[in-house]
Amino acid sequence: MGADIAAHEASLRPLVEALFSKPDARPDGAIGAELELIPVRQTSHSRVGIAATDVGPGTAEIARDTARILDWVENVDAYGAPSWNMPDGGRLCYEPGGQLEIISPVFQSPGPLADFLRATLLALRASSNSAGVSLLTLGADPYNTIDSVALELHAPRYDRMTRYFESIGSSGIRMMRQTASMHVSVELGPQVMGRWRLLNALAPYLIAAFANSGTYAGQPTGYASYRAHLWQTLDSTRTGLPYDATDPVGAYTRFATDAGRILDDDRQHLTTLFPEVRPRGYFEIRSLDALEPDRIDEALRFIWTIVHDHHVADAASSIIGAPDASLLPRAGRLGRSDSEIGARLETLEQLVSESRLSADHF
Repeated sequence: MGADIAAHEASLRPLVEALFSKPDARPDGAIGAELELIPVRQTSHSRVGIAATDVGPGTAEIARDTARILDWVENVDAYGAPSWNMPDGGRLCYEPGGQLEIISPVFQSPGPLADFLRATLLALRASSNSAGVSLLTLGADPYNTIDSVALELHAPRYDRMTRYFESIGSSGIRMMRQTASMHVSVELGPQVMGRWRLLNALAPYLIAAFANSGTYAGQPTGYASYRAHLWQTLDSTRTGLPYDATDPVGAYTRFATDAGRILDDDRQHLTTLFPEVRPRGYFEIRSLDALEPDRIDEALRFIWTIVHDHHVADAASSIIGAPDASLLPRAGRLGRSDSEIGARLETLEQLVSESRLSADHF
């Protein structure tokens, strides 16, 4: 058994090393994001699928209406569902439960990224409102139970994920079909492991700062971010903060080795790991609930400034210290009302508000 584990770790190590290596010459300020949306009927609050039914139009029809106005080009994605390419390089596609996902192109600063996400969301909402559909920017479905939300994408990847998660609990399938996030991606930067440490340490504060999913299936959950709770409890072998100061790449390799296998291929296996920050040749920050347009600016400014203003980054590191996985469940449950997290957040936000670099890019 030990030899098998060592062999798996050895085969994964070079793939993990590549995740922490910059693949191109994009400037360090480059930033991108993905924003997920939960579609529900405005009257019944029932979930809306991709295809139309006798109840009303599906989200594909809504997206096509937007595409005609904005000159998006429709395709069929790898999972057999429609997707749309935008003239500026953005995309619209689907998550497993039929959540719409806006994927931005790469921008060189956060202001234009915020403008893109806001404009795309508002255009989709104009079409969805005409169809009697709301596109919710909340971390979790506030109205429906899992039994009433079908798996919309039936590619082998999602069928196997469903079987795997159903075998160990209920959080995994709820995550797949009923959560929505805003993922923010930043470059690895000139000091890769320093940024990796900072972002892992920052994760609980991002959960708390942007939590908006306290209701699920029509009931209060007792969590500031029920989305965060679902992600944290779906499978402890593939979530959390896999950080170690002495050997960061080795720690992530061991994390990948120990994670339960959903897909056999090593490269695909790495895509089924869901830590708060995921290395992908850049850093994908996964700690935020989906956000309304007025909070998108706030989130992007907060992250970008802490990452790129060196004085703010140094001060933030002193305030929040090393990555601390024990803060994750506290952040998900209590949000800003956790006294320690809330006090540190207030200080971080003050640093960001005083940053000249932040002011120059918004």
